[in-house]
Amino acid sequence: MTKVPHVEWVDIVDAQDRVIGVAERARVRRENLRHRASYILVLDEQERVLVQRRTLGKDFCPGMLDACAGGVVTQGEAMEPSARRELAEELGIHGVPLQDFGTFYAEGEASGGGYRVWGGLFSCHYQGPVQLQAEEVSEVHWMSLGEIAERAAEFTPDSLLAIATWQVRRSQSGQG
Repeated sequence: MTKVPHVEWVDIVDAQDRVIGVAERARVRRENLRHRASYILVLDEQERVLVQRRTLGKDFCPGMLDACAGGVVTQGEAMEPSARRELAEELGIHGVPLQDFGTFYAEGEASGGGYRVWGGLFSCHYQGPVQLQAEEVSEVHWMSLGEIAERAAEFTPDSLLAIATWQVRRSQSGQG
């Protein structure tokens, strides 16, 4: 019996983050269609960030460091449920309180192609065990914001924008 490949459907959005269509994830990447993704900074008690090394099989920025858990928001999915799903899938983290820092827009070029994405930005504190999703994450380690800045060239550009946005919004809200 032949296994039918799973097709992941993604909402396509316009410049104002309004849904204007639906496409398969592969087409979104191939044609650099604007879509949504969740970004979650996982922090420890010292405010270090849990950094992931993306596997070489990833379609976007393979092998690079990523300062955020997260991923593409599927058709009809809201940002927070996407963030919770991605935390569970990538890192095995369940049931942690998420702090919502709104949305931001990222656009540019990176290894694996261009990106145009509306990101839902969250953070959480967690120091328990992690269970890595072997297809997506090859390793994790904790890094300070300074260490991330020093090694910025090794990071996905959208995750660096997510961190910068988080830092500004956290300080504006009086939390940092």
